[in-house]
Amino acid sequence: MRFFLDENIPLSVLDFIASFGFKVDHVKNIGMHGARDKQIAEYAKKQKAVLITKDLEFGNLLIYPSGSHYGLLILKLPYTFSADQIAKTLSDFLTKIDTKDLANSITVLEIGRYRIRHLK
Repeated sequence: MRFFLDENIPLSVLDFIASFGFKVDHVKNIGMHGARDKQIAEYAKKQKAVLITKDLEFGNLLIYPSGSHYGLLILKLPYTFSADQIAKTLSDFLTKIDTKDLANSITVLEIGRYRIRHLK
């Protein structure tokens, strides 16, 4: 599984996800800092990477209809969460699920729960 981190995800989360054995990159590492959301979504899809973001707009099916993402993981966590808290929440989540379920779906991760909506 490959992941692509939006610029609103702390860069330190990249190493954490990589420690699980996943391929992962960050917007800042590939020179896309400040890129438009549509460019970020297109890049992640071309890379066959699940986009991890805090930006709820990516989950809007009117703006990003089915097929716009390879997979999307929206972190709906408090803005006060530190990078360590985000990493802990992701750790709990990634150990509970089959990451293959993240492809072709929109997943919303909150404190203590998640929901996966599979797209057609």
